Amino acid sequence: MANARTQFDYLASYLQRRDERVRLGRIAMHHGLLFEHHPFVILYRNSVAFRVAGRALTQALALPGSTGFDPLKPDEPPPGKPGWVLVPAAHWAAWNRLAIDSMHCLQRAQDHHVSWRVPPPPPEPAPTPPPSTPKSLAERVAAIMKSGFSFGLAKSDH
Repeated sequence: MANARTQFDYLASYLQRRDERVRLGRIAMHHGLLFEHHPFVILYRNSVAFRVAGRALTQALALPGSTGFDPLKPDEPPPGKPGWVLVPAAHWAAWNRLAIDSMHCLQRAQDHHVSWRVPPPPPEPAPTPPPSTPKSLAERVAAIMKSGFSFGLAKSDH
């Protein structure tokens, strides 16, 4: 695997060819990428930080070794600035997707409100009933047979 700088340079070249609004820049003394003058990718030591929201943020933070990041105070511990996640070079294969997700988040933010905070976890699923036992199945079948298959419907007079 190449070092983080080489991977970052490859990523920068790819994104600049993909969209003319992407340009290289310096962000808080570090190499980075700007999308319409807004920072969205920063090379920091042997990692890259991305500004993402929603599911992309949750997925990025789930990568082993990833942490929150603050571009203005990069050496401070997490949680960092909302929306920024530092992804180690071990996950360089995910960097392209994260960078594109970051560009999409910035595009959405121009027209709509985007929350850069980590979304809450989904609600706990409803508890499932315990599996049926042979005895409980036999009891239910017997009750149905006894009711004449009416399933709780009123019997009509013929």
